[in-house]
Amino acid sequence: MIEVGLWVKSDEEEMIIKKDAQGHPALISLSSPPPFTDRETQKAKVRTLYQQLTGQVYPHPYAATRQLLWDFIEVAVTRLP
Repeated sequence: MIEVGLWVKSDEEEMIIKKDAQGHPALISLSSPPPFTDRETQKAKVRTLYQQLTGQVYPHPYAATRQLLWDFIEVAVTRLP
């Protein structure tokens, strides 16, 4: 089985965003120690990350991973050299 996610790296942390079993964004920390210990911490981090990257308000509490990743990809394309 192949899984697909979006790799995000900042000065402080490195993570992969992928879809969980319910279709919502799940964060997998590649930093040490892992800062995302529970689901609420993950949700808060995704909201913050979305607002930082897109400059927009987080769509809604149950936003689908597909919508968020698409918005992140659009931001990434604008930052390509």
